[in-house]
Amino acid sequence: MYLQCPICETKFPLETDKNCCPNSSSKGKHPLVKVDENEELHRIFPTALTKRWNANKLSFSVFREFTGSYQLALKFGKSAWWLEKVISLSNECKKLSGIGFVRTSHCQADDLAKQIDIPAGTLFVKNETEQMMGSHKARHLAGVIMHLETLREINKTERKPLAIFAKGNAVVSAAIIAKAAGYKLYAFVPENIDATAEAVLTNYGTTVVKVEQNETETEDSCFIRYQQALKEFDWIPFAYYGHEIWSAVEGAELLEYEFLFNQYLIDAPLDVQVVQVGGAGLANAIATASQLFKKLNIIRKLPRFYACQTTGCYPLAHSYFLVLRELGRRGIVTLHPELSVALESDFDATYILSNYLLQIKMTALVISELAPRISESINDAIKYIGHNRNEFFKSWLELNNNSSAQDAFDYKTYDGLGIVKAMLISGGFPIIVDDDSVLKAQEQIVQTTNPFVSLPGSVGLAGLKYMIDKKIVLKGERCGLIFTGKTKIKSELKTDTNFVVDLKNNDEIKKIKA
Repeated sequence: MYLQCPICETKFPLETDKNCCPNSSSKGKHPLVKVDENEELHRIFPTALTKRWNANKLSFSVFREFTGSYQLALKFGKSAWWLEKVISLSNECKKLSGIGFVRTSHCQADDLAKQIDIPAGTLFVKNETEQMMGSHKARHLAGVIMHLETLREINKTERKPLAIFAKGNAVVSAAIIAKAAGYKLYAFVPENIDATAEAVLTNYGTTVVKVEQNETETEDSCFIRYQQALKEFDWIPFAYYGHEIWSAVEGAELLEYEFLFNQYLIDAPLDVQVVQVGGAGLANAIATASQLFKKLNIIRKLPRFYACQTTGCYPLAHSYFLVLRELGRRGIVTLHPELSVALESDFDATYILSNYLLQIKMTALVISELAPRISESINDAIKYIGHNRNEFFKSWLELNNNSSAQDAFDYKTYDGLGIVKAMLISGGFPIIVDDDSVLKAQEQIVQTTNPFVSLPGSVGLAGLKYMIDKKIVLKGERCGLIFTGKTKIKSELKTDTNFVVDLKNNDEIKKIKA
């Protein structure tokens, strides 16, 4: 196993201290991805995996050979240390929050299937509201911590401070994991952060940097300030996105390994998987995990992959159609003439989906069928797009700078390139749903399946219902959903103001450590 930049194809050993490719430029960051050349993965399937799974071990332990941090530990004779470390970190998180690195439940959601008019036995749900702080995001950060701790064990180095940018309550899991592992954490959050989340963060020892939104910027101000701090102080990104640090992906890949392996054991492979997308860290991990399972023949085919956003903020859909236009211009795929003309205009993704849905559906299926034969051409296009990422993956504030955007969870799909490729090769495409559909989806989930799911955690169901209504998903096809988030946390804690910094637009970044 090694790391590689999919854009410039530079290779790096697992022991590198690079979080992303140093060939990144002002045109866009180059991520690093894991490349598997290890026959060990083939050897452990299915016997060893099934034995560990049935023993109810932590997923880090069950799928350890799938992680770069374990392979790195193994390379340097530290495999036993790694297994002990992941258990001790999980136990420490449990002491702090009541939950460690858990394997979340999986169900055949027949009551919910009835609500959205599909047959029993065709809807399967992964419940991430059971995860630490009710969010899948703890998984990303657990992967990062295991990578950092493995590097530290090998190189005998001191811990550097961590930095994260985030909105919502999910950042609290970062505080728990950082404290459990003994790291100082700086969290760059909006100045209107939920008061309860702020109190909890400061009581875990996290410095909360409350960032004033700069209305003249076309990027998230929290992200801009976070980037400044990484450069100024040489801190380590503690992020949910592979765009920032490659190991964030492998922590969340465990979620999909759990999901697909469970489907394998019950002999019910998925035909369709719908994932709600913000910054796209989760969707990216799901895509890479499913592609590896396909490579290992744990699944016979990739589920058609659909990324779902809402009408309030849908930069990924815009990016997908820019990429589709590029494939058409290169002659890699023949677009329907009317769709091609529409994409050459100053288009809006909701208009494209509303007026050309049939053509998009047929084009997506054709690309996926041809993918094995045109993979080289697709990869060449992806490399070009990666070299010019900022032209194809724009911030929502740049695309649509209006008041509704200010409330969006993520202005940019940081891991969007991997998601777009996953949709292309699997036959999926982006979906956009309105707020009323999401509210209805949340009501249906609460009534039938999960009383704690949040509105963002319900977006996937809204997308699936849209696809059923539009005959994109056919009755009898097996569909997979993930309930990704829980409603707001509750706490009686008070904010420790010693751990709060107000960072205004005219403040220097050095104020944080003044």
